[in-house]
Amino acid sequence: MHNTIKERFDDRSDIYFKDIQTGLDIIEKNPENAFPLAVWDMVRQRFPDLRGKRVIVPSSGDSIMMFAFHLMGAKVTSCDLSDGQLNNGRKIAERYGWDIEFIRQDSMLLDRIPDGTYDLLYTSNGVHVWIHDLSGMYTNFHRVLKPGGCYIMEEIHPFLRPFDMGNDNLVIKRPYSETGPHPNEGVYTYAWRLQDFINNISGAGFRITRMEEFTPGTECWDPGFYDNIKEAEADSHRKYDWKLNPWAALPQWFGLVADK
Repeated sequence: MHNTIKERFDDRSDIYFKDIQTGLDIIEKNPENAFPLAVWDMVRQRFPDLRGKRVIVPSSGDSIMMFAFHLMGAKVTSCDLSDGQLNNGRKIAERYGWDIEFIRQDSMLLDRIPDGTYDLLYTSNGVHVWIHDLSGMYTNFHRVLKPGGCYIMEEIHPFLRPFDMGNDNLVIKRPYSETGPHPNEGVYTYAWRLQDFINNISGAGFRITRMEEFTPGTECWDPGFYDNIKEAEADSHRKYDWKLNPWAALPQWFGLVADK
């Protein structure tokens, strides 16, 4: 299954990176705009100054977060299963002269990462749907952090997983309890519940100190209900009004801070 997922991302990596320039332009001016406001507040509260901090971003993919952390002065390691994703990320870093380490790694193992190395481990939206072993992954997240380090994450809200996300109306396609594996274009994906996140993070030895439920807003390069900021502006951000868009009545993402 891992090889199939790797091949999927290798084949589609150029497509994923095609429109990243807009995000790069935004974070060059304001690196904090890589993050939804609720998540940036968690990062800023935990790390008022990221200069010199060691940050690892597993399943970094086409995530712009690793570039933002670098621009804020952190020493960043980007990990991903896909060579295509890593190579595209490396090309961007080389073009801008950004000193970022790229390592091919399975996020559930991180077997090339030594114990107690990082101050912060960060995962962004879209990681967990590909993960079949939450317990193993969080155990290794805990292992590679320094004592006193922390894990910060953002992810699609589990309460949305039962819905047909391609439908403008709130249409249920499966029970919340059916976590998977679910067949998805030749691979399998997972729809973890909130209890799966909390229980496995705590079980790995973390102490969860903060959680937020939110919808990404216009302050973030990823504006949630829209494909890009220009599209949101052209629509006068109407999809943020739950009376016009029923999805806006529900939190779209959640994030948390977990200390080692």
